[in-house]
Amino acid sequence: MNKLYIYISALFLLCLSCAKTESKKEIQSTPVTNDSISIWSAESYEADSKRKLELQYKAYQFAINSPTDSLKSLHLSNLSYNQQFISDSSLYRQINKEAILANQKIKDTAAIGAIYWDLAYFLENRIAYDSAFYYYSEALNLFKQINYIDDVGYMYLNMAGIQMKIKDYIGSEANTVKAIEYYKTLENNNQQLYRSYNLLGIILTDLKDYEKSLAYYNEALFYLEKIPNSYIDEASVINNIGVTYRNYKQYDKAIENFEEVLSTNNVLTKRPSLYALALSNLATSKLYKRDTSNVRTLFDQAIKIKKKENDLGSIAASYYNYAELEAFAHDTTAAIHKAKVAEKFAIEGESNERLLKTWQYLAILDKNNASDYFEKFTKLNDSLLTEERKQQNKFARIRFETDEFIAENIVLESEKEVLSKQKQIWIGIAAGFFLLGLSIYIIINQRAKNQKLRFDQQQQINNQEIFNLMLMQKQKVDEVKRLEQKRISEELHDGVLGKMLGARMILTGLNKRATDEAIQEKSKALGSLQEIENEIRSISHELSHSAYQKISNFTDSVETLLANNRNTEIKTIFHFNEDENWDSLAGEIKINVYRIIQETFQNAIKHAKCSFFEITFYRNDEQFNVIMSDNGIGYNVNKGRKGIGIRNITSRIDKLKGTFHIDSTEGKGTTISLNIPI
Repeated sequence: MNKLYIYISALFLLCLSCAKTESKKEIQSTPVTNDSISIWSAESYEADSKRKLELQYKAYQFAINSPTDSLKSLHLSNLSYNQQFISDSSLYRQINKEAILANQKIKDTAAIGAIYWDLAYFLENRIAYDSAFYYYSEALNLFKQINYIDDVGYMYLNMAGIQMKIKDYIGSEANTVKAIEYYKTLENNNQQLYRSYNLLGIILTDLKDYEKSLAYYNEALFYLEKIPNSYIDEASVINNIGVTYRNYKQYDKAIENFEEVLSTNNVLTKRPSLYALALSNLATSKLYKRDTSNVRTLFDQAIKIKKKENDLGSIAASYYNYAELEAFAHDTTAAIHKAKVAEKFAIEGESNERLLKTWQYLAILDKNNASDYFEKFTKLNDSLLTEERKQQNKFARIRFETDEFIAENIVLESEKEVLSKQKQIWIGIAAGFFLLGLSIYIIINQRAKNQKLRFDQQQQINNQEIFNLMLMQKQKVDEVKRLEQKRISEELHDGVLGKMLGARMILTGLNKRATDEAIQEKSKALGSLQEIENEIRSISHELSHSAYQKISNFTDSVETLLANNRNTEIKTIFHFNEDENWDSLAGEIKINVYRIIQETFQNAIKHAKCSFFEITFYRNDEQFNVIMSDNGIGYNVNKGRKGIGIRNITSRIDKLKGTFHIDSTEGKGTTISLNIPI
């Protein structure tokens, strides 16, 4: 994550918070606020120095007086980032300090890290390398806390660049490697990986490890190939490769690389400083190869471009190499002149390294003033060495403090990790117990559902069997009654009635006798016989018709149940009103009551150890009552689990919307009463 992204994110979050908390008027004024600083910044580019300073202070006052802490931190952060606008050093330091305080107030760690980054960059441009290194390391620690991997890599790379400038090559290499390690954990970070490997190549060239240097440059080119339109950066790396070959004294390869840079499309217009550098490098490589053809022209072209770019240090380097060319041509006077020009530009450009080399070379060329140049060289060299040692000591101390801080963080992180693992273990155990309990509950519940389903299915099958049995019994009883009634009817009609008809016919014959007395007696007998005939015919018809009028099938089924299961040791009694039409009960009532009686009777046989079992039916217009009792061992109805028999009774009674009651005492038998609405 780069700094621009941080500021864009902060602006987005600020706008979001404003939308939730500010009034409509305040929301509408926010774009005006942001535009104000942008307008002043744009105006400052063309203003004179006095007006620039006025605009800078105006922007600072505007940011300080922002109505909310969020706006204040945002505006100060933007001003801290915009170092082209805030050109006054003391004002910039004040803005940066206020920005840190404002963001500390709202606890925005990412913004604080970015502001430290701004300050480090500001100090690095002012050659305050130790302070810049310190603030880069402060930003590094903050970015590590919030796991901003990309920015952590940036800080390591910036710190490595500073270390290279003060010749702390070992430290610079170590931090560059750390940057690479972070960058490789991210996707599509080819630009930063190219920068890192390019820096490693420069470091290893300074350490004279040319083989490794070339390998790192090739790695940089590998990542550049993945970046569109990166041919100018590729030319820069190729120039660095040429420098390595030149220092390695492989001049032909060096010349080949410098010529490739110069032939790159648009390199002169897009990066003239690189073009001029390649010209100088090509000239020196040819010079060191002792090929002076066209070398003067190359130096002249390079110096012309460098002067246009006002690159004083690079101009000093070109004049130094030009002096070498004059010395090679045995023109000592011209060589001294070019070297003194190099001295002049090195002093103006504050290029101490180039100045040391120039004085060292002048001491060789200008023997009359050699002691003066040597004295200057020694004094500056000692001063630089002392300063370098101080800088390196400061960096070592900063690295030590940073490593100490990191070590403490590692300890804290390890402790945090242990606690986190313990927490995860306990959570895992709790989750395991919960899942185990849930699984047991689901299994038991499912088994209960399956058992209930099986019970309902079996109950349905049993009900159907009972219904079929009762239907068959009814059909058999009906058939027997019909046949018996038919037989009796036939006996009466064909037997008795036939005989009576025969007697009547005989009497009819006797009736032909003429005596009055005989006729009168015969007439009476015939009348009596005719009355008997009519009566028998009426009885026959009524008997035949009554076969279909009254059937005691339900009670017969109960009696059959008791008879089929009668044990020699158990006496069964069934009380019911024979005049009651028990078959008029609903089929569902008869089937379920039959099954309850069957279940109760079976339990009495198996468990009650009784010698007596009694059933009583009685009913009224609204309710059908059944009482079943035995004289068995009984049990305590308030203790123990309900068996499947009781559950079956409960299920069937619930279907009939009735109630039941169990009265039992240990040693005194059991009575079950059913109350079923009709």
